[in-house]
Amino acid sequence: MRTTALMAAGLMLTLFGTGCATKKYVAKTVSPIEGRVTGTEGKNTEQDKAIADHGTQIDSLGNELSRTKERLTDTDTKATRAGEAAQQANNAAKAADQKAGTAQQSADGAKQAADNVKTFAEGIDRRVQTMNKFTMAKNESVLFGFDKDVLSDDAKQQLTALGEQAKGMERYVIEIEGFTDKTGSATYNEALSQRRAQAVARFLANQFNIPVRNITVLGVGYSRPVSDEKTFNSRKADRRVEVRLWVPEGETQKTSTSAGE
Repeated sequence: MRTTALMAAGLMLTLFGTGCATKKYVAKTVSPIEGRVTGTEGKNTEQDKAIADHGTQIDSLGNELSRTKERLTDTDTKATRAGEAAQQANNAAKAADQKAGTAQQSADGAKQAADNVKTFAEGIDRRVQTMNKFTMAKNESVLFGFDKDVLSDDAKQQLTALGEQAKGMERYVIEIEGFTDKTGSATYNEALSQRRAQAVARFLANQFNIPVRNITVLGVGYSRPVSDEKTFNSRKADRRVEVRLWVPEGETQKTSTSAGE
């Protein structure tokens, strides 16, 4: 029993001694490891801080990238709008050019129309001027007996040729002037010359249906004598009526002139 107690006590001492030795060994062994762990933990803390700083920088870069992306997007939008505006301006320029072309065509057409009107007006003006410019187409001088106002057969034949020519014309004027010789008073001669001119006008109007509006009649008595008035026979050339057929220029026919004996 005592032996057993001693063995137990020895075993406990052995275990106690062994425990103390083990504890010292563990402490000796673990201490360097804990130092390294502690150092590692310090380094990890620094690394975590560095990682956190990098994360912050990355977040900042991300934010900057986002803002840059937004600016690029805004720039693209502005560029797109600028392109659209440029296209609209180009379309407007084309439309303006088309309108300018149309306006130019209208202006050219208006100028052409104005030129046509001017040409037409000038043609009308020339025609009016021509219509107002008459030329003599025929001239007859018919003679009367002394103190007479009756047409002779020769006078009628001369007037017939003139009347026939006038019938073939659209526009004409027949000018009739009556004359006398110097025998008698001026008042009597004017009346006599007027009766002679009216006899010629009456014959032309009745025989050839010549409108009275186309005939002018004037008795001028003793004026513009064509003879020397020295003898009775020579004075017969002044007892006359001069008949002239006038037509507008452009309608001129061959002028025929004859004189009675």
